[in-house]
Amino acid sequence: MEALGPVLIVLSIPLILRWIPRNRILGLRVPATLSSDSVWYDANALIGRHLLALGLAMVTFEFLLPRSLRIPVLATVGWVGLLAIVFADWRTANRWRRERARTQSSS
Repeated sequence: MEALGPVLIVLSIPLILRWIPRNRILGLRVPATLSSDSVWYDANALIGRHLLALGLAMVTFEFLLPRSLRIPVLATVGWVGLLAIVFADWRTANRWRRERARTQSSS
């Protein structure tokens, strides 16, 4: 679990910079993001920022926590953080898809 923070930081950078096109491996792969390039890039930039924050928090905890607490706390923070990020950003991607579909249909 100690390596998860740095891995999240490294993986978040191309997402934030919108370098990752729709693919089968990396990114928030939900129906809303797969339906539109604009939703894909916006949602993945958002999840990238959230993953960067989680990664930085986990790296900080690695230095602040005593060795006996490090693994259980990092595991909990990692799992809860990842689940919360995916859930929140999935909802945001769905909202963006609905808003953009409404905007396109009214134009």
